[in-house]
Order: sequence, then structure tokens, then C-alpha cells
Amino acid sequence: MILSGKTTVSAVVVSWNSKSDIAVCLNSLHSQSYSFQQIIVVDNASTDGTPEVIEQNFTDVKLIKQSENQGFARGNNIGIAETQSDWVLTLNPDARLEPDWTSTLLAFVGKNEKIGAIGGKLLGDKHSTGGERVIDSTGIEIFKSRRIRDRGFGRLDTGQYELSDRVFGVCAGAALYRRSMLDDVMVEGEVFPEYFFCYYEDADLAWRAWRRGWEAWYCPQAIGYHKRGGSPVAGKFSRYLTHRNRLWLIRRNESSMKTFSALFSIIPHEVLMLLRIIRYPYLLKAVIESLKSMRKAEKQRCLLNNKNLQPPPFQRGIGFN
Repeated sequence: MILSGKTTVSAVVVSWNSKSDIAVCLNSLHSQSYSFQQIIVVDNASTDGTPEVIEQNFTDVKLIKQSENQGFARGNNIGIAETQSDWVLTLNPDARLEPDWTSTLLAFVGKNEKIGAIGGKLLGDKHSTGGERVIDSTGIEIFKSRRIRDRGFGRLDTGQYELSDRVFGVCAGAALYRRSMLDDVMVEGEVFPEYFFCYYEDADLAWRAWRRGWEAWYCPQAIGYHKRGGSPVAGKFSRYLTHRNRLWLIRRNESSMKTFSALFSIIPHEVLMLLRIIRYPYLLKAVIESLKSMRKAEKQRCLLNNKNLQPPPFQRGIGFN
């Protein structure tokens, strides 16, 4: 591949039983107007023929086969470690990008060396939204309740997010990360916290980047599409991990004193979480599991010194529509 300009970019895709989507995903990367230094797929022990599709149709893609499913976080860490480029693009296997996505975002960044992460407007795949333009993510937002949410998720795209904006973080399902930022915020050699497995690992990265003084931006001119559910993950599984990982996310990035200072904003959310545990008793195990690793999470928070003393852009409310 011929590099476009001096800035180098590599793409990392983590797949798991993604046979029905991987070709569309990789074709969208090959169609980018800005060429990549590398395209890497880390396959988490797919059993549906995903690796074979890649080997037969995408010979220029570096395929790393895992012997077991070690999760989205570790898969991305493995892929990122294989790259040497200035920027790393992470893309879900059930996502695809418009051809000018990469070049648009790099043009937006320009010479602003404070920007460590940037994402575009991620829409739902039209086949799963009935043809309507439904927003998947316009960045990650964090609430005073410490709840994390993809900004605009599930809303019709009526032009309400047409202005570029600094955001708390960007969704790793389609994100562009600066190498120097990733190196700066690593904790114990990990970009994404591997014991999260999946879910909230990109929010954790966003919070660490915020603490270190990096900026994350949203650029609406870069368009991508996310099918969601491209890998067969059950609702029970995702509900368990998001419940557990949110608690680790808070402790990995915020002292107990700061958390308790926001108690009046957090309590209403926790009441709802208690009701959810009553409805889904298996979530109690998620809480117990999180408590067992709280000391580890606290230790990891202390390994990364804060450069930015300003609190994250906590949104009002508890984060439920």
C-alpha cells in the first residue's frame, strides 16, 4: 500500500464469529481514500469460518488467530502492539466506514497535538434500522451518576449533531487514536483494561486520557455505520459485564473521596441498579466479582498521575432516557 502523506495510520479489527460481516468491514477499510500502513485482524477463536474468509479474500491483511476468545480489550491490545503507526484506527467487525472517514478526521486534527482521540458520526446500519438514519454514537458521554452512554444512541438523526464538538471520549467501535496518547495512558502495559473483557473499556481509556490532559473530538463529516450485534453476544452477558465494569471504571479513575462527594447524584442511579439486581439476580454476582478486584483497580488508578485537574464533563441526570 502507498501511504498518503507523512502521517501513518494502521487499522485494528477484533473479530469473533463475524463471518457475515467481516468482508464488508474490511472492504470499507480497503476503500479508504487514506491508505493504511497495516490492517490487522485479531480473531478470537471464531468457529464460523471467519479466519477462512480473511485468508481467502484479504491476503494483505495480517491475521492473528487466538486459541481462545480473550475479549475485545485484549484483542485490541494485541493488534495495537503489532503496529508502529502515528495513529491507530479501531473498528468493530460489524461496522463500515465511508471512504473519506480517515482522511476527514486527520484533516480535522491538523496540527492540534492535544487531540488524542477522534471519531465521526456513527449511524445504525440501515438494514437493522428499517432504512432510517438512527444514531449509534456521536461520542461517549459521562453523567454525574457515573453512568456511561453513547451520545445520541437510538435517536433519529435530524441534524442535532452537525457541529464538531469536544467530547468525553469516542466509541472504540470506530475510533482514531493517536499513538503518543495510547503510550501515555497505558497502565501496566495495557491500552484497554483486559480484565474488563469487553464493554466500557473505551470509556476507561477516555477517562484516563482526560486525566492526562488529552482531548477527544467528534467530527460529524466522517460517517460510519454500525450494525451492532454482529457478534452473537447474549443480553445477559452484556448486562453482566456492563454492571461489573462500570464499578471498576469508577475506581480505576476516581478516588473514593471524589466519588462520595457526588453521592447525591449517584444514589438515584444505584437505586435503579438495585431494582435491576432484584429483577436479574445474577447481577449480584457481578457486584461481588467487581468488589474482589477493587483493590487492584485502586492500585491501577494510582499508577497514572493526573495532569488535568479539571473533572470530566459530567452531564446532568442519571443517564437514562
